This record gives sequence, structure tokens and C-alpha cells, in this order.
Amino acid sequence: MTDSDSQNTNLPPLEDDEEISFEEGFRRTVEKLRPHIVALWREKRKFLYFNGAVLAVALVVLLFFVKDYYTSTVTILPDYGAKETTLSQLSGLASLAGVSVGGGTPTDVYQNLLTSEVVLRQVIDAKYMTSGYPDSVNLIQYLKIKPDKHLPPPLEKREMFLQAYQSLVKGHLSTDVDRMTKILTVTVKMPEAALSAEVVNKAVESLDNYIRTKRKSYASDQLLYIEKRIGQVKDSLRIAEDRLRDFREQNRVVIQSPELLLEQSRLSRNVDILGSVYLELSKQYELAKIDVIKDTPIVNVESYAGNPVLKAGPAKLKILIIVMFLSALFSALYLGFMENIRKYVGYIKGT
Repeated sequence: MTDSDSQNTNLPPLEDDEEISFEEGFRRTVEKLRPHIVALWREKRKFLYFNGAVLAVALVVLLFFVKDYYTSTVTILPDYGAKETTLSQLSGLASLAGVSVGGGTPTDVYQNLLTSEVVLRQVIDAKYMTSGYPDSVNLIQYLKIKPDKHLPPPLEKREMFLQAYQSLVKGHLSTDVDRMTKILTVTVKMPEAALSAEVVNKAVESLDNYIRTKRKSYASDQLLYIEKRIGQVKDSLRIAEDRLRDFREQNRVVIQSPELLLEQSRLSRNVDILGSVYLELSKQYELAKIDVIKDTPIVNVESYAGNPVLKAGPAKLKILIIVMFLSALFSALYLGFMENIRKYVGYIKGT
């Protein structure tokens, strides 16, 4: 019989309905844990050596292998203008970028567009000055993405871009839309302060360029279509008017002939319809010309990011405290309950 067994047998057994005080319960708990505390005290040197080694390794990793990072943030305000028109236009632009958007606000669409390949391609391909390279490099080079030599050149470039894109979206760029104010916050995390500001500003600039370019191209395409359609309707209207004129010249008196009245009514109605279409297209043509020359920014940026002065993380002291707490806890449990662990392992092995 072990010491722990003998000590446990000294405790009076409890009846099923017996109630014990807090002091009695605490005393019984201490008596149960006493042999494990004694066992841990006997192995105190192992406890100190192990946790000392963990402390040394954690310090080396945190000081030399865990890099500091900086965060830069840009705030995009919601569009307070014609929300329905703006949202419908942005939803169309988002669908062109391969982004599916449901109901929401313009900033919700911005949030989805910011993580699309179309917008982030300019961010990835742009050149940045960094401390690790003498010349400017793009994010593929900065993130040290290696090409796959087994792929042909077009697929190789595509694969490198996708790796940079996934790294940027999952590890460096984050977006958040406030539920109440609908303000969009774009944050970029990078090991260098200046780089984080440049990347987040480039992302917002790329978003603005994409929306402006696509919106202008929409208006230009609409203008060309309306201009072509006006020419077609104008020709049809001229032909219809000529037919009506010729009919009236050939038939001076039509009031006595129902057939002539019906034919004149048809020709007049055709002229009226084409005239109405021509008038409406002329109005749309003028509106499309206004849209083409519009130069109003769509992305309402509160302010662009400047270089952050203080690092954002990681919280090395907090990480060290958590690591040492877990190390001390598990090592104490192992050394204090080592005999029980060996006994249960023996049961499992069948010895």
C-alpha cells in the first residue's frame, strides 16, 4: 500500500446524505492532493530545469524569429447621395469583378470588391520600396513566393499571383463595416511601417480606379449605343414622315373613304411613336454625355493612411506569460501525478 493510499484511508467515509462544511471539504481536498504536492516537491529541480529551458527557447523565438508588424488603416465613409442608383451601379461593377453581392449599402459592395482579384492585382503588381531590398519590388517578390518550374510560364505567373493574393487576403488585409454607421475600415498589416501605409493606400486607390474606370466605360458604351440608336430611329422617322407626306399629297380627300382614313391613322401613329422614341433617346443621350464628363470621386475616403509610428504587435510579453503559465501548469501536473500516469500507462500496456 502506498503512502497516498494510507493517507486516503485515514479519511472517514461519507454517508450518502451527510453534509460537510466548506472547511471540511477543503481539508479533504488538501489531504487528497498532498501526496501529489509532495511528489512535485521531490521533482522540483526537474520542474525548474524544464521551465527554465522553455523560458530560454521562448525568449529566443520571440526575440529573433517573431517579427514585429505595423498596421495602417483607411476609413471609407458611406455614400449619402442617391443610394438606390449608386448601389445598383456598384452591384453591376461587383458582378463584373466576379463578386456576388446581395442587399446592403455601397460600403458593403466596397468591402467585397476590395478582396477581389481585379482590385488587388494592381496592389500586388505595384512596386514598393522596402528595407530588405535595394530596389523597389512587388508583393510577389516581397513575400518571397517561388515559381513552380513544372508549370508553363503563363500558368506559373498565374500560380504566383494566386499565392500572393491568398497571402494578402488571409494574412495582411482585413476589412470591417460598422453595422450602425456603415463606415468601412480597411486595415493592412505588414512588417514595415511605410509598407503597410503604402499597401492600404494602394488598395483604396485601386478600388477607386476600378469603379471610376468601369463607371466611365459604362457611360461611354451607353453613349455610343444611344447615338447609334438615335441615328436608326431618325432614319426610320424620316421614312415614316415621307410616307405620310406622300400619302396626303396623293389623297387630298380621305374623309369619305374609311380605308384611306385607316391608312392615314396608321401612318400618323407610326410617326408619333417614332417621334416619341426619338425625343426620349435625345434626352438619354444628353444625360449620358453628362455621365461621361462626370469626375466626382465615388469612394469617399475620410483620410489616407500615414506611416504608423508604433508597432501594432505582437504582444511578446503577453505571449511569454501565457507560454510560461501553460508550461508550469502541464509540467506540474505531469510531475505531481507521474506515479498515477505510469500506473495507467501500465494498465494500457497490460503490464
